[in-house]
Formats: sequence, C-alpha cells, structure tokens
Amino acid sequence: MYPSATGGRFARDGPFSSVAGVIVRISTLAAALAMAVSGVFQAVRPFDADPRVLGEEHLILGLFAAGLVLSIPGLLELRRFGARGPWAVVAGHLLLAFGATSSNVNGADFSWFPYVAVPANLAVLAGSVVMAVTLWRAGRFPRHLAAALPVVWACEVPLSQLGGGIVVGVFWLVVVQRLGKAPVYGADVGEVVTPD
Repeated sequence: MYPSATGGRFARDGPFSSVAGVIVRISTLAAALAMAVSGVFQAVRPFDADPRVLGEEHLILGLFAAGLVLSIPGLLELRRFGARGPWAVVAGHLLLAFGATSSNVNGADFSWFPYVAVPANLAVLAGSVVMAVTLWRAGRFPRHLAAALPVVWACEVPLSQLGGGIVVGVFWLVVVQRLGKAPVYGADVGEVVTPD
C-alpha cells in the first residue's frame, strides 16, 4: 500500500490501478485529439459572428464538448502531482460542455447560455490558476506545464475561434506523455521532477 496526498491508500500494483491508469491516458489522449481537430477546423474557417450553429459548426461544438469532458480524468490525475483546485475546473468543463451541447442541438445559444457560460469560465480560470500555483509549489510536475494551465483555458474558450484548440490538444498530448513516465497509477508522485 502507498499513502496518498488525500489520506487514502492505493494498491501499488494490481489490475485496477493499471486499468485505471490506462483509462486516464486514453481519455486524455482522446481529449487532446478532439480539441486539436476542433482547433484545426476553427483555424481554417473564416471568423463567424452568426449566432446560429450551421454546417461544420455542429462538428466543432461536438468535438469541443467531447474534449472538455474527456479531459476530466487527466485534470483529476494531476492531483497526484500536488494540484489543488481541479474540481472547479471539472465543474466548469461540465457546464461548458452542457452549454455547447445544448447550443449544438438547438442550433443556436439559448437565452440562458450566458448564465451558464460566465460562471463556468470563471470556475475554469480560477481552478486553473489554483492548479498552476499548487503544481508549481509542489515541484513534482514540470513547471512550464503547470504555468500553462491558465493559458490552456484562454485557448479553450476566448481564443477558440483562432484555432486555440490546437494549443490545448498539444498541451494534453504532452501531459499524456508525462503521465506515462509517472510511477504506478494511484500512487502519489513524491520525487521532485526536473523541468524538461
């Protein structure tokens, strides 16, 4: 058994820990791909101020919502490296995914959309800043990746129409690679990680 930062205990080996680790990595990889493809679509199309969801925008919104939800296991996995605040980011991602999906199905934003989007974005931004600071202080995760968390939010939402999803996808690909180097899933990462 191995102590965790949250006070629980995890088995150091076993089928659950290895399966859970694989699920986290696959989900995070899928999030990276969904965000990157969404970003490519956004980058190559002209700026669109039309509030209606038309044509390929359905695919873009679907990929965006999927990327937000699929990144949740990766966000929660960062707790092993000393991150605090991922639940705020998770709540924000779920609200944004709900808003994007409802707009996608409706063909336009509902009148209540800003009441969901504003708090969701604030939660993601605040949670990202808290995660970045706590990861930086813990020193168990590359600091350049920790510092990038608030930038990831900026690329997810405010810069999305410029192709910001590409940056988000690259970030999560690098995180997947880092998770692959981490000790057994479920164990706290105790050693100091030198920045790559």
